[in-house]
Amino acid sequence: MKNIIKSSQTKRFNSIPRIVYVYDRIQEGRVYIPTKPRIRYINGRTRTARMAELIIETVERQEDAKHDYFQLNVAGKLIDFEIRKDFFQDYCPVASFLSIDKESVMESIHNYFLDFIGDSVDYHWIAEDCKLSISQLQNLSTCLSVLHIDNGLDDMKNLEAIFSSSPALKQIENGVKPLEEPFSPESKFSQAESLKLKLNEKTLLAVLQHFQGRQACLKCSSSFEIRALTNFVNRWKSGEAFQKLEYLKVELPFGTEFEGIPEILNSIGVKQIDETQTPLEHCLHRVCGWCYFCPYTDPISSHTYVVRETDNRVASISIQGGTLCFGVWNETEEKFLEMVDYLSEIENTIIN
Repeated sequence: MKNIIKSSQTKRFNSIPRIVYVYDRIQEGRVYIPTKPRIRYINGRTRTARMAELIIETVERQEDAKHDYFQLNVAGKLIDFEIRKDFFQDYCPVASFLSIDKESVMESIHNYFLDFIGDSVDYHWIAEDCKLSISQLQNLSTCLSVLHIDNGLDDMKNLEAIFSSSPALKQIENGVKPLEEPFSPESKFSQAESLKLKLNEKTLLAVLQHFQGRQACLKCSSSFEIRALTNFVNRWKSGEAFQKLEYLKVELPFGTEFEGIPEILNSIGVKQIDETQTPLEHCLHRVCGWCYFCPYTDPISSHTYVVRETDNRVASISIQGGTLCFGVWNETEEKFLEMVDYLSEIENTIIN
């Protein structure tokens, strides 16, 4: 029967980009498939509805809890289930288990998906609390989304423990409060592929000094010495650091702007595309692709760029108001300028 279902649903399974495990602060979990947003028109305005296809929920129960459970064999393990009405859809199967059984239950559910759908899709685990453990499952990437960090010693120790025990940190994100204390340069924090963080000046400078990943969106709670940005760009240009970097966005608080932008650009030795030409638009898939809500980085369209000395690679750089964007192209300067010329020729042909 399983083979018949798999063969009849091949097209649907191939369209699944990823399966996401979300574990929240109240010890409840959801397993879902993110789907593309639906565009709706309400009162003459366009609204984007975020969509997700919920597959299963998981709940840790008390030992003396009494419910009408039924058991299902999931990858060789009998698991208690019940059916609940859910906010996202009418009814949803809920796997219920004691806290001591959490790891084995999640492993069985995950193994079932691996056997049924395969390892060609991405499996992401999103933890919403720095006190939560993360299951070590096959083919699993971890996105750590910490909504509240008290910046106390216990929270920092918990975060360090998660970093050290997680082999593949896809993204680290914090929520309400800025991260106030930097992690050590040796921490796996700096090795995460993607960062989406609120920081103060001290922690921002630490990230700009030690980040080894691919993409970072950083919001600073205060202004800071512009020298940090010039040091960052110059270290990238020399090939000393940030070899994997694809995209960086740094934002100052609302209403705050970078001062002395011309001096900044001169200090990092920028080059200019002719103002009569149309610049290329730098835009990438976000590393943490567990949702369709913001699938791409913000586009960078700038006449200003810098070149890395070690391999002649180009990075577009834009500083507007209180926002700096830095996007690395997988092209040499010669190829990059050829592409600019080609784009300009096409546009001139269309206009004429």
